[in-house]
Amino acid sequence: MERVVVFVTDFGLADSYAAALVAAVWRVDRDIRCVAGTHGVPPGDALAGAYHVKALAQAFGSGAVVCAVVDPEVGTARRALAAIAVGVGFVGPDTGLLSYLWGEADGPARQAVALPVPSEASATFHGRDLFAPVAARLAGGAPLGALGERLDAPVLLPEAFAIEGEGGLVGRIAAVDHFGNAITTVRAADLAGRALAGADWEGGAAPRVVRTYAEIDDGLAVLLGSSGHVEIAARGGGVKGGAGALSPGTTVRVLAMR
Repeated sequence: MERVVVFVTDFGLADSYAAALVAAVWRVDRDIRCVAGTHGVPPGDALAGAYHVKALAQAFGSGAVVCAVVDPEVGTARRALAAIAVGVGFVGPDTGLLSYLWGEADGPARQAVALPVPSEASATFHGRDLFAPVAARLAGGAPLGALGERLDAPVLLPEAFAIEGEGGLVGRIAAVDHFGNAITTVRAADLAGRALAGADWEGGAAPRVVRTYAEIDDGLAVLLGSSGHVEIAARGGGVKGGAGALSPGTTVRVLAMR
């Protein structure tokens, strides 16, 4: 099986940080394939990062390692961790990036360890000096238990999970993709057999339900996206402009009916 490390970061591509992660992996094992899952997470946005970790774990499947670095508290006492959930490896700061991958796995199918920080690691670049090398070791077959001390409860973001509200499920916008589709924290499993009936939020609403983006003519509509999350979508310009515009973190109510 090909050994793969998939990166999820808020580094962008204008600087050298993203490429430095690849170099750090290759210093451990030149034969590991490095994939830029996304370096476009909004700076410090752990919720968006958690969504992309989940989506890429689904895409690459068992045996892949996701190295996620959205780490505004780098160099502080925040924990560093490595984990395996349903066969997918994870390495990154304990900032909530593991929320979906851990939260959606059954207990026996998940385990995590707290990573020691090397004394020589830069206080400002644990991605290069800690997470990428550990991801390389994990992808290369190192046992999880050899990487650190067992950790029972990583940080899970409360806002990553929808709650029951009057008339539907209350969640947030986890991410807005390149096409302008607003991906919510409401998941197919949260619907529990109920049918989508639209969505609303302060200053706006999406009253239509569609199966594909092509079915949207004018205005906004809701649909179930490819990663199992409810999306609010528009044709063409996306959901960012005008009254009731949606952006990451916006609270939304997804309407559902039996």
